[in-house]
Amino acid sequence: MKKKFIFNLTILLTITVLSGCGRGDNTPIDTDGDGIEDSLDIFPNDPTETSDTDEDGVGDNRDNCVDVINTDQSDIDIDGIGDECDDDKDGDEIANDIDNCPLNDNADQTDSDANGPGDACDPMPTVYAFDNSAFPESDSSVSYLGQTASQLLISDMSYFMQNLLVEDTTVSVEDKVSAMKFFVYGTDIDTANTLIGEYIADADNVELKDAAVYGDISVSNNLHEKIAGGDGNGNGHISGLIDGEFFGWEEEVVALPIDLVNHWIQIQAEIASDGVATIVVDSSGTSSTAHVNIDEEGRNYRQLLNTFLMGAVNFSQGTNNHFIKNFSGSDDDGVNYIAAQDGTNAFTLAEHHFDQGFGFYGAARDGLDYTDLEASAVSGRDEYKNGYHDTNADLMIDLRSEYFFGHSQICADRDAGSASGTVPTDFSNEVMLPTLAARKILSNAANKTNPELTEIETSKLREHINNVSTGWEKCIAASAIHNINNLLISISNYDDGAPVNIENFQDVAKYWSDLKGYGLSLQFSPTSPFRDNAVVEVDINDLKKALTLIGDAPVLANGSQNGIPASGSASDAIYSYTGKLIEVRSILQDAYSFSDVNTLNW
Repeated sequence: MKKKFIFNLTILLTITVLSGCGRGDNTPIDTDGDGIEDSLDIFPNDPTETSDTDEDGVGDNRDNCVDVINTDQSDIDIDGIGDECDDDKDGDEIANDIDNCPLNDNADQTDSDANGPGDACDPMPTVYAFDNSAFPESDSSVSYLGQTASQLLISDMSYFMQNLLVEDTTVSVEDKVSAMKFFVYGTDIDTANTLIGEYIADADNVELKDAAVYGDISVSNNLHEKIAGGDGNGNGHISGLIDGEFFGWEEEVVALPIDLVNHWIQIQAEIASDGVATIVVDSSGTSSTAHVNIDEEGRNYRQLLNTFLMGAVNFSQGTNNHFIKNFSGSDDDGVNYIAAQDGTNAFTLAEHHFDQGFGFYGAARDGLDYTDLEASAVSGRDEYKNGYHDTNADLMIDLRSEYFFGHSQICADRDAGSASGTVPTDFSNEVMLPTLAARKILSNAANKTNPELTEIETSKLREHINNVSTGWEKCIAASAIHNINNLLISISNYDDGAPVNIENFQDVAKYWSDLKGYGLSLQFSPTSPFRDNAVVEVDINDLKKALTLIGDAPVLANGSQNGIPASGSASDAIYSYTGKLIEVRSILQDAYSFSDVNTLNW
């Protein structure tokens, strides 16, 4: 009996012990202690998560889109709402379905090429480089060889007049006229040597690509058929005179710009052939000989011709010929210009017309990579500081794409001149950025399966072109003001009826001549504020008045102007002319809305 009792007690104790090793209350296992048993807890090891509504593997408490699968939890605008369920993914307060860049904050919705996607997600090119898939044999649809040749003719003519033309009675007036007219009329030009190799900055260390003769760049080139109004014989850019009118020079009756060019060339040739130098007696009584480009009235014909040709040829051709083409029109066969091949070339008529306009502006194709001081060939990085850069690293400078000519340099120069002021300008970008956007529109259209410009694209194209032309003109007007300011300083240095020295006389001649050339140039654009009524304070009569106030020669230290003695004292004549120049400056400031600080300090 006792043994049986002990045996039963042992069994009971064993059962009790074993029962103590289990969960006597039958509570389900909850590993993370979040109150949800493991069998029901999707995240049994995470006390912060218990459910995953969208079954994307991310718990509802951490899921920025609880009801939408979004494993990556992307949240571009970091607003706590995941992109998959955020109706404004980029946080720019524009709904995704109407946002032209739904993943990029772009509240302004800028779409420079009018192709749908905004610039924030479809950036504009920064280099003037485009192709056309219709012509796979070429990797570029850009070409403006004739315009490069025109730029070079003007630049070379300027160098010739300043450095190679001399006072020499053994060479006839006719021969000197012929030598200068070569650059305008291009007689036998294709085999004639270019001159730029002699004057390009750092010439000894520069190899130019295919530019030994003008024909290397473009054949049969000239300026007389490109100048506004044409060559006087019914050829060339006849429609270049707006309203059929040319004004601003009163000394000689000239109906056309080409007439004025020929008139100045004739006078220059006579000055360089008469054996009588322009003698300047300064306030100390010292006599000096002025440069052969300068006449007794204080006009520098090299400066006059250079600045005027840049306006009457380049600016006129760009703004009043190539940029005003009907890019969405059709040729005689009914083919859209944007689709019609230009001869046998790897570009269309529309593309080429716009490229030609850009070529007349004269910037390097990667102009945005230059600082203003580099583009104006003043200073900067060694490889850029001379106004050119070997972009394609072929150890040569290609004048067709890697060099700054003409007005593009002037734009950079004016920007550099305002950079330290309180209202710095950015004329270079005002021209270059819409230029790139406009060309992108044309490239987009040309590369469509069925090339065409939509109405929206055409409207945007015209907007860009207007901005290009306006920005370009601002550079010219600002340069006119720059020369007014320098002329005012030089005139103030007159000393008792005489220039203080020969440099003073020559400075007056240079600044006045540049001013006159730039001033005359302002009549050649149809988008000018003097013509388009955009600025109510001015109209074309104000430009005519400004040119009259400038006169056909500066007032000299003795008070004379254009050979006519002062009616009163020299000081009175100088004071009066100073007032006229200040009035011209005010007219230009009003027309182009230049700031006071820049107007006074350029």
